[in-house]
Amino acid sequence: MTYYCSLQTLKRLCLAVFLSATFGLLAALPAFAREREWQPQRTWVFIVGTLQWEHSDMFESFPTENRRDAQLARFFKTQGVPAEQMVYLKDRQATTRQVRTAFKDLLSQAREGDMLFVYYTGHGYKSDDERTTYFATYDAGEKVPGWATSSIVRDIERYFKGSEAVLTADCCYSGSLAQQVRALNSRISYACLASSSANELSTGNWTFTEMLLAGLKGEAYADTNQDGEITLQELAEDIRADMAFAEDQRSAFAATGVFTNQTVLARAERRSSRDVSKRVEVKSEGDWYKARIIEAGQGQYKVHYYGYDDWYDEWVNARQVRDGKVARYAPGSAVGASSRNGPWPGSPR
Repeated sequence: MTYYCSLQTLKRLCLAVFLSATFGLLAALPAFAREREWQPQRTWVFIVGTLQWEHSDMFESFPTENRRDAQLARFFKTQGVPAEQMVYLKDRQATTRQVRTAFKDLLSQAREGDMLFVYYTGHGYKSDDERTTYFATYDAGEKVPGWATSSIVRDIERYFKGSEAVLTADCCYSGSLAQQVRALNSRISYACLASSSANELSTGNWTFTEMLLAGLKGEAYADTNQDGEITLQELAEDIRADMAFAEDQRSAFAATGVFTNQTVLARAERRSSRDVSKRVEVKSEGDWYKARIIEAGQGQYKVHYYGYDDWYDEWVNARQVRDGKVARYAPGSAVGASSRNGPWPGSPR
C-alpha cells in the first residue's frame, strides 16, 4: 500500500528534523559566547619594543630572536587593524624624540568612539628622586630622559579624541601606568595591564607578554571558566597567576569607565580537556620545570615551559607532571623579582 503525505506535513517533518539537529549541535557547544568588544577598524595601536640601547653600560641589551613585541604587532595586523593606524618602533627607531612625536601624531588622528592600544617592553627605571617612572627609549641616558609614564597618560588626555585606551607594559615598575590611570577622572575609559607593580622589578622572561597574546588570540587555556570567551577579568587573573607562579612577582591591573571585568576581549577556542590551563611542574631530563598545560589527549599533556620559547613545547605523560603552587601575596607585601638582566626565553637557565 502506498502512502502520500501532504506538502504541509512534509514541511512540518523537515522543520522537526532541522530543529532536532540544531538543538543537538547547540547542546554540544559551550554556553553562548559573546563577540569581542573591540573593532580592528576602530583601533589604533602603538607598540614600542626596546631590546637594545645606545648606552649599553646603563641598559643591558636582550636577545632579539623571536621577540614577542613583533608577534603582538603581527597579531593586530592579521586582525585587520589598518596599517596607517599602527606604529611599531623597535630598538634604534625608538628614540625619545621619535616615540613622543609618533605617539602624539597617532593620537591626533583618532575619532570619537575609537580605541587605543599601547604596549611597551624593555627596561623601566625611576628618576633619582623616585617620583617619575620612565620606559627606557633607545637613547635614554643622563642627558636624554626616557618615555615618562606620566607623559603617556597626559598625551592621551590631551590629543586622543577616542573613547577607550588599553595600556600594557612588560618591564620593571610598569605598574606605574596603572597608578596613573587610577588617579584620573577622565572622559576616556582606561584598562591597564602591567607585568609588575609601580615599585618593583620585573622578570627578564616574556611571561607577561605571552599571556597577553594568548588572551587576545583566544587560546583555549586562557578561557579559565570555559564559557567560550576571554574577558578582561580572566586575562588579568591569568596574568596575575602566571607572574606569581612562574616569576614570583605581582602584576598590576586597573580599569575605569566602560571597561568592566566582563568586557570581552576575544572568543575562545574549545578546550580539548579540563586539564588544559593547569599550572604544573614537569620533569624533563631529570629536572623539574614550571609549565602550563596547553593541550591534552589520550593520557598525555602538551606543555609550555615558562621562560622558554615555543619550540621547547612538548608532549609529556602523566607520570612527569605534578601540581604547581601559585604564590599568594597580601596587599602591600614586598616581592622580589629578577630584573630584565635575567634569563631570556630560549636561553639556558
